[in-house]
Amino acid sequence: MDIILFLSKFFYRIRYWLLWGSIIVTGLVIYFTQFLPYKYTVNSSLYAGVTSNTNSMTSDGLSIFSINSTFDNLINIAKSKGTLEKVSTRLLATCYVYGDENQDTKYILARNYRALIKETPKEILSLVNRKSLDETVNNFIKYRKEDSKNFIYSIFSRPYNRFFSFKVLNTISVRRLNTSDLIEISYTNSDPGITQHTVRILEEELVKAYEDLRFGSTNNVIAYFEEQVRKSKAMLQAEEDDLMHYNVEKEVINYGEQTKALAITKYEVDDRYEQVLRQYESAVELVKLLEDKMDIRAQILRNKTNLLSELNKVSSLNEKIMEQEIFVSDQAKKENGELLKNKRALQKAEENISTISDRLNEYSFSKEGVGIENMVSEWLQAVINEAKAKAELKVMDTRRNEISEQYREFSPVGTQVNRKERSIGIVEDTYREQLRGLSEARLRLKNIEMTTANLKVITPPEYPLTDTGRRRTLYIIAAFIGSLIFITFYFLVIELLDRTLRDPERSKRLTGLPVIAAFNGVSNLKYRGFLKLCNRTAAAYTCQQLNNYIQKNRPTIINLLSMEKGEGKSFLAQYFIQYWETENLHVRYVNYAEDFDIESKSYVQAQELSDFWQLNSAESTPDILLIEYPAFKTASLPYPVLQKSDVNLLIANACRLWAEKDDKRLKNFKEIVSNVPLFLYLNNADRDVVESFTGELPPESPVHSFFNRIAQLGLTSKKAAVK
Repeated sequence: MDIILFLSKFFYRIRYWLLWGSIIVTGLVIYFTQFLPYKYTVNSSLYAGVTSNTNSMTSDGLSIFSINSTFDNLINIAKSKGTLEKVSTRLLATCYVYGDENQDTKYILARNYRALIKETPKEILSLVNRKSLDETVNNFIKYRKEDSKNFIYSIFSRPYNRFFSFKVLNTISVRRLNTSDLIEISYTNSDPGITQHTVRILEEELVKAYEDLRFGSTNNVIAYFEEQVRKSKAMLQAEEDDLMHYNVEKEVINYGEQTKALAITKYEVDDRYEQVLRQYESAVELVKLLEDKMDIRAQILRNKTNLLSELNKVSSLNEKIMEQEIFVSDQAKKENGELLKNKRALQKAEENISTISDRLNEYSFSKEGVGIENMVSEWLQAVINEAKAKAELKVMDTRRNEISEQYREFSPVGTQVNRKERSIGIVEDTYREQLRGLSEARLRLKNIEMTTANLKVITPPEYPLTDTGRRRTLYIIAAFIGSLIFITFYFLVIELLDRTLRDPERSKRLTGLPVIAAFNGVSNLKYRGFLKLCNRTAAAYTCQQLNNYIQKNRPTIINLLSMEKGEGKSFLAQYFIQYWETENLHVRYVNYAEDFDIESKSYVQAQELSDFWQLNSAESTPDILLIEYPAFKTASLPYPVLQKSDVNLLIANACRLWAEKDDKRLKNFKEIVSNVPLFLYLNNADRDVVESFTGELPPESPVHSFFNRIAQLGLTSKKAAVK
């Protein structure tokens, strides 16, 4: 209830601001809204046919994402600057062709047409063909260029034009109706004909632009993929032909099998070579051993011409036979006549060597006692084996060199073949991707044909007959309510943030002191005839509150204090004295400016009131000592004396700021005189504040009494005497 009471008093206090502020603002709105132009709204609907069609790409129809994307595209195309530019150009041409300066037409009002003709250059009027709208549009399109001096471009780009600018046309509302297939287009403007034809032209441009964009982009995609497929196919064929020619050039049929056979051949030749090499080495060592053991005669016999000739012949024949037999099948050996001839010649040469050996039979033993015949036979056999092995080694070396050459030739061939096959694979993958893209693009084209074909106007735009846009009454009501809210909010912010003392609630919150009463002062001119009466009433209330602290057997000491000079202590003291005198109380008023010296040592160090002021012996003992001290700001106060008083009354101007310095001074003062009652007294307060203590002040009026009761939540109270 405290909050409700606070709000009621708050609104009562700002009642005049609310009354006159809302009246002034509402009056201004009423005056200026009479000049608002009329507004006409045209609505139209398009059927998109997206959700009701089956997508050819899936058996379940369109996905939610695809549906939303389609509607977003439609809306964005309608709101795009390019579409609105076409609408502006066609709308401008329509107004020129069908407008009339003397009478309104269904295309444009006469006054708007006259204003348009007035601002149009002559060169633009020369482009208008009033018999052909399409020709006029084409002339405008050809004339238009991005130049600030170009009328067609500037009328669309600059925001000041009310009918043809992008800023105005961009206010057209294009939205989807819930989750249906309908798109609603709404537009509001001051010319009914222009409003209707703006919507109509926008719908035509939307259908045309959407179809062009959807089909045009898809056809471009199809053409792109067809060209890419052609290029990929030609590239794939070129790569395959290159691989074929390379295989022919390098005699490659199956590179893997060929390299495998070559590796097997190399291993066989290496094994055979190792075997022949062992035979050759053993034969050489045996010849050396036998030659060391043979007699000198055998050495002489060995040097004979015939024997050497036969030996060379045997060696030559063995070499030929080896060349013809190596890596040749048995059947081929039997059919080779030259091979058989060489074998017969070899046999004959061996027989000749045997004959020569027989001639040496005369040498029966060597000098070591060894049979010379057996040694010579063994030596001869060893020489023959050496010659054979040597011939085979020569052939095997040649074969190994040939295999090495084949390795050197096949190594880069394999790398090149792999590289070309990899290149063919990449081109082939690209070719497949291009084919798949082409197929999807053609399928998408078919899907667009199914969905876009249904884009048509369901509710055509109609010529508006009634004004729907001024809303003058709404503006007036909004201004009235808004002014009330603004004023209330403004004063509420001040109420919460302001540190002016003003009323008892705020004063108590800021100072922490109880407010004993309030005083009108002399600033209220409205009730100046009743000012003294009101002041005496306020003073009487204060004195009645202070009477509770009057002592019977000694003078009651009441101190009048203030933070600043000019708070009205002396002024209030006179009214207090007048009232107490009516109650036959003797009051002695002590003023610091006349009765004691505030700069004296006795005042500053005083422990008792008698230290700096004493009652004149000729004066009678008063009932009340009303002592006015200097302000806290101007002089120091004798705190021990204030502690021994009965009441300390802090006088404060209700219109003053309660600053931080006041808090610090008051805090120190309260700590020292905590045992003495300390009250805050508001001077120069509003009449409403004083009435919150004293009740209704004169002059009393029924209206003021009523609002006063309402402010204090006396909703059902009545002013009636009780017998």
